[in-house]
Amino acid sequence: MHIIPEKSRRGLFVTKILSLFLLSFLSIPAIVSAHVKWFAKPVDYVRPYQIDDMPVIITLIVCLVAVCVGVYLDRKLTVPKWIGRFVSRWASAALSIASIGFGLSFIIFSLKGFIFAPNLPATPVLLVIQCAAGLMIFLGLFEKVGGFLLVVLFWLSMRQYGFMEMMDAFEMLGFALYAIIVGRPKWRIVDVHIFTNITHRLHAYGVPLLRVATGLNLMILGFSEKIMAPSLTQDFLNHYDWNFMHHVFGFEWFTDYWFAFSAGSAEILIGLFLILGLTTRITVIALAVFLVTTLTLLGPIELIGHLPHFSIAIVLLVMGAGARLKFGKKE
Repeated sequence: MHIIPEKSRRGLFVTKILSLFLLSFLSIPAIVSAHVKWFAKPVDYVRPYQIDDMPVIITLIVCLVAVCVGVYLDRKLTVPKWIGRFVSRWASAALSIASIGFGLSFIIFSLKGFIFAPNLPATPVLLVIQCAAGLMIFLGLFEKVGGFLLVVLFWLSMRQYGFMEMMDAFEMLGFALYAIIVGRPKWRIVDVHIFTNITHRLHAYGVPLLRVATGLNLMILGFSEKIMAPSLTQDFLNHYDWNFMHHVFGFEWFTDYWFAFSAGSAEILIGLFLILGLTTRITVIALAVFLVTTLTLLGPIELIGHLPHFSIAIVLLVMGAGARLKFGKKE
């Protein structure tokens, strides 16, 4: 049995704290990264960000350094024994709770009259499909069939709203695939075994597909709702004065314009970390911090919209990055 010296354990602990601090610091402005389309409309013309703007150049350098640090930490850090014991004991229950949370999300979405997100009002047919899938997943009643229904729903929604609009909901497609491949470990009413042979071979890809889809979702939102739509974020910040860098720390130069840019950049960086599978559990903690913050500031509608993200956070906290589709070391 290999015993890690006390000094090495202390070094690993310090390294973990530093990595958590780095991600938390970079994601602080991302508390503005709620789906601003839910709360704002474009205002008058706002100057687009330019690649030769000094803050943009600095941000690109910081993000590059952060990714390099993330690659280094992912190779050096080891999973603490207590996490391994927790996963062994509670993983089935935690993953089942996450599944129930997803099912509840789709039921609520249907009752509210939209699919996947509040900015996508739906036809009765789509709402029925979503509600049926939600009930099946929530009850553990042929959950994998419910996941298949979500894939069908995503395809039908693309036909109605267009691919570009549905790019904002990639994490929902990721969960649908996860539900089909992995399913719920416990508290099921009836399971289905039609896909067993296929899903068994793909089991190692269930969590990675969910992780990558969530990362893509965050990156797309960071670009589409913030960096590529400064007028949208400007209107949001006119209604919700969240620029604490200006008001709390007194950074006069840190205007709403650049606060929105930093929020989008942080969201993109977190998404990139998830796609690459770098320090996944620490990244998810940073993501959870600003999800809770926006929930506190925006109220119930934010909980409705981000309930699936909390469920995703549970899965990734428990399972980590998974062993496939990742840039870092194998788990």
